[in-house]
Amino acid sequence: MARDITVTFEDGSTHVYRQAPDDVTPEAVQQRAAQEFGKQVRAMDGGRKSVQVGSALRDIPRQIGLTVRYGLEGLGQASEIVTEPLRQLVVNPALSMFGARAAPTGQAAARFADVLGLPSPRTPDERVIGDATRLVAGAGGVIGGTRAAAQQATGATRAALSSMAASPGVQTVGAATAGLAGGSVREAGGGPVEQFIASLAGAVAGGAAAAKTTDATRRGSQVLRELVKPRQDRLTEAAGVVELAAQRAGIDWAAVAPRVRQQLRDEVADAMSTGRPLDPDALRRLMVFRQTGTTPTVGQLTQNPVTITREQNLSRTAANMDDQQLQRLPLLQNRNINQLLGLLDDAGARDAPSDMAAGRSAIESLDALRSRADAEIGGLYSAARDTAGRSLPLEGGTFTRTANELLDQAMVGGALPPGVAATMNKIAKGEMPFTVEISEQLKTQIGKLQRATTDGQARMALGLVRRALDDTPLQGSAPVNPGNLPAIPGQVPPSTMAGEESILAFNQARRANRAWMQRVEGNPALQAVVDGVEPDQFFQRYVIGKGASAADVRTLSTDLDRGSVEALRRAIVRHLKDKATSNTDDITKFSGAAYRQALRDIGEDKLAVFFGRDELQQLRAIGDTAKYMQAQPAGSAVNNSNSGALVAARGFEMLDRLAGFVPLGGREVIRGKITQPLLQREALDPLNALRRATGLPSTTVRVNPLLAVAFPAPVQGSEDYATD
Repeated sequence: MARDITVTFEDGSTHVYRQAPDDVTPEAVQQRAAQEFGKQVRAMDGGRKSVQVGSALRDIPRQIGLTVRYGLEGLGQASEIVTEPLRQLVVNPALSMFGARAAPTGQAAARFADVLGLPSPRTPDERVIGDATRLVAGAGGVIGGTRAAAQQATGATRAALSSMAASPGVQTVGAATAGLAGGSVREAGGGPVEQFIASLAGAVAGGAAAAKTTDATRRGSQVLRELVKPRQDRLTEAAGVVELAAQRAGIDWAAVAPRVRQQLRDEVADAMSTGRPLDPDALRRLMVFRQTGTTPTVGQLTQNPVTITREQNLSRTAANMDDQQLQRLPLLQNRNINQLLGLLDDAGARDAPSDMAAGRSAIESLDALRSRADAEIGGLYSAARDTAGRSLPLEGGTFTRTANELLDQAMVGGALPPGVAATMNKIAKGEMPFTVEISEQLKTQIGKLQRATTDGQARMALGLVRRALDDTPLQGSAPVNPGNLPAIPGQVPPSTMAGEESILAFNQARRANRAWMQRVEGNPALQAVVDGVEPDQFFQRYVIGKGASAADVRTLSTDLDRGSVEALRRAIVRHLKDKATSNTDDITKFSGAAYRQALRDIGEDKLAVFFGRDELQQLRAIGDTAKYMQAQPAGSAVNNSNSGALVAARGFEMLDRLAGFVPLGGREVIRGKITQPLLQREALDPLNALRRATGLPSTTVRVNPLLAVAFPAPVQGSEDYATD
């Protein structure tokens, strides 16, 4: 029975023998193929399984030999960090006098492998794997040497060397991926610079993945212990932690929306399940972001300058790249700002009245209040004037004598206004009638004079004259009624009763007028309306301006109708938004500093007049969110000029195009589509901020910087290397 046999040669090429006899032996096929093509057969497909197994078994010694070669060459190349300066500066200058020259240790290791008869790589795959293996071996040598040096060093040098020798597993993986990436780019035709960039990107990507795996393994036991605990117990514990953190941060926990409280409780429970302590400052900031419905980054929650620098530069790099899938971080900033602006719109800024419109509404409300008061007081005075006793005469002599005695006792007679003194003299001489109605008119004038003067003695003198007027009896009646006893029918003359009724009516009108004037004096905004004020200055001067006290604003709100209060409330929110956006509603921007300054200028006491507890907390949260989003604390080095981010983005795009030609899956290692989304996901996971760092963060890729220096140029390009 005939069958097809596919022969695979050492160089990767194939040939198919069709309709070969069923009893043909593998040796016969290999012999024929060698004769026809002059190549060594690596495997046969279509033959007996023993042929394939046998071919694989025969290849094992070769692969072992290649591994040994790669290890020797890797150690030799890694040692060049130390030996190359000595060779170039000391050894070769000395040997040049004898016409000799020392080879690099990497080259010497390769020649030693040749002497041992170790096989050399033939295919692209073997050469790329060789690059990775060399770097792994070199990494082991570098880590071991660094660790040994750290044991002999002291102080800061020892700490630095120990840090460089830390996480050997992570560094080994980073070395392997660096070799795969760099070698793959070389096989694709990339130059030395492209190879270096690819190897560096591969080291970062591989190290990041290894660090995540190591960190996950280290925390595995802690997570398992937490998982044994019932979920409800963890949620209850988390709720207590969150509420305590809110109290310490001055956040009114009862005013936080139930949805936000539930979300925070779940997030804290997840963070606590890792077994690591919580960062209370990050938790406090997370509360603020959750209240505003915005998405924070790890740097914004921790306010770590290094993390913020990396996130901002990463965001700028992604914004300069063409791939929209990588632009999540820069677009997030835009969405967060839109969310804050939307909250202000929902709080009242949307369709809010202008300053003039809000002022006009308040003025109209106060003017209506004044009209009602004038009508009421005018009615009382009209009723008093209509009483029968308004024209009854009073005891003028008693009035002037009592007034002069009071003024002399207080020694303020000289402070009495000349007009009042002249009127008193006319009354004493009988030159002018002194009736109930004239007495009431005189009281009204005295009241106006008292309000108009700032002289304390003049006020006292006018008050004494007013007291004398109140105590003046009608002609023919008892001068006083010390006990204020009720009148007995039949004993009080009708004329006297009519006069007393008239006085009481005038007093009632005067009390109403006095109460109104006190109300006006206690409300500067109402006083301005009574005196006449323009609406364009009302909102600024009597609501949000620094000259308006919280007590004045509170009094104003009690004198306004509900619609006017709502108009002022909405105008305040619009004012805050205008400050934050610099009056540019059609552009997404938000100045957190300007917004918070506007809040401080108004003051929380005045804001509390128009906003409830939960509304006021939301306004504060908006300002705090913007503060954390835009902060660049001391120590940060954000590239605000965007020049570095533009260069980095162009470099990633060049690697992305070149990666399409890289074999062995190395293309995905060096693509920005791998490292960029990974870093962005890490930056947007709040758990990375809530878990307090115990040493270096779990997301830090601890790759020895010497490995980047030690990454060798292709061995074929070495100046002293003798090729096969």
